[in-house]
Amino acid sequence: MRWITIFSTACLGLFVVSCGVMWELGVFSGVSLRATVGALLGILFATAIGTALMALAVYSDQSGYDEAISRIEVDKGSEGSRKA
Repeated sequence: MRWITIFSTACLGLFVVSCGVMWELGVFSGVSLRATVGALLGILFATAIGTALMALAVYSDQSGYDEAISRIEVDKGSEGSRKA
């Protein structure tokens, strides 16, 4: 679980640095403050969801829960072919 925290913190840090660089380059100069804040919050929210879902997928794969479900599905499939 510790690597998830480190990865999430690194993603947040990269986001903040990227926003700072874009701000210094004047990317947001022609846009109102409300639009800038809305865009940044939208990007942050989408990045957070993507990071969390990828972390959960990797965690699920490493924990072995996926294998247990696969074995149950394979067993159910082989039982049906035996009865037929």
